[in-house]
Amino acid sequence: MSEFQTIHFAAIDKPLDGKQLAYMEQQSSRADVSRWQYDVEYHYSDFRGNAVEMMRRGYDVHLHYANFGIRKLMFRLPLGLPVDAKTLKRYSLEYCLEWKKNPRGKGGVLSIQPESDGGSYCEDYFEFDRMRAMLPKIRDTLIGGDTRLLYLGWLVCNWDEEVIEPPVPAGLKKLTPELQEFVLFHELDVDLLAAAASASPAISKQADPSTDFDGWLKKQTAATLRGLMRRVLDGDAAAVRAESLAGIREMFGASTWPVVEGTRTLAELRELATGKANTRQQREATAEQNRLEKRLAKLRSDPESAIKEAEKMVETRSTANYVEAAKLLAELRDALPGENGTRLADRAAMRLAKKYPTLSYLKRAFKTEGLNYK
Repeated sequence: MSEFQTIHFAAIDKPLDGKQLAYMEQQSSRADVSRWQYDVEYHYSDFRGNAVEMMRRGYDVHLHYANFGIRKLMFRLPLGLPVDAKTLKRYSLEYCLEWKKNPRGKGGVLSIQPESDGGSYCEDYFEFDRMRAMLPKIRDTLIGGDTRLLYLGWLVCNWDEEVIEPPVPAGLKKLTPELQEFVLFHELDVDLLAAAASASPAISKQADPSTDFDGWLKKQTAATLRGLMRRVLDGDAAAVRAESLAGIREMFGASTWPVVEGTRTLAELRELATGKANTRQQREATAEQNRLEKRLAKLRSDPESAIKEAEKMVETRSTANYVEAAKLLAELRDALPGENGTRLADRAAMRLAKKYPTLSYLKRAFKTEGLNYK
């Protein structure tokens, strides 16, 4: 497999100005650059630009994907994270989950990049375009006070089996589509996630910053509100929203998202995940057995329909359908009692092999299922 990398930046709140755009254009001579987006692909080469500085100078989200193990995300948050410095330290992991604070002000860049090498992830091509589309929504969860991304980031990045988990946020049992995409992008084990989520409470109204909106609104002066409205009309609505939510958090507490204290080590989470995996696999095996029994009952009631269906599959000239047709005939063989099923299934396989003598993949599928097609 040849090496492949894609680099993506996007501005969400507002387009870059001329000075910012000029800086971005200097980062790579091969990139497709605009005031809203920056994209470049590499084969057997690397991106030499300063990604963190590009975020600080205007882009709001970043994705770096490589098929040899890199899956990095960054989010620019002009007003900081929805947790205080002490809590952030519990989620942070050096080089993997880091908050790169700006030299001045509250803002900074959140970087999530699990330590990985070639083979760390599935070798199949990942549809990273779907992940790119979700980046603005993931950033918005942080701006809105949702701390689930920080915990998920800790879970995908952490390798220390003995470290105690950070605060467990509410809502891990039911993730939003954008957070589900984050889980898929980093191939987080579903059973490990289920183990972590077992201590996560359900989301309550308290998790919505808008529940404190009226209290915050009463504290604002008329001049402040007029200024905010003017900025909204001038096209700065995203920044106004972020500042307002940050103001609500400051007024009503450092974090508006409910959490429970983390008490488990990663080793304990993995042990719990193993138990959940065994339970899930047993449940799935039982469900598959029930589905098989229903299919076999249907085949017993109408064998000819199954044979016609297998013939239609073969007519499509698709190797995947050859496999499915062979499996269907094998199930027909198993569904009927005694030798009846074997004779009926083998006879159908023989007719198809004779009708399509050059289809070697079809014959291979029949052989795999133990059908006598000669």
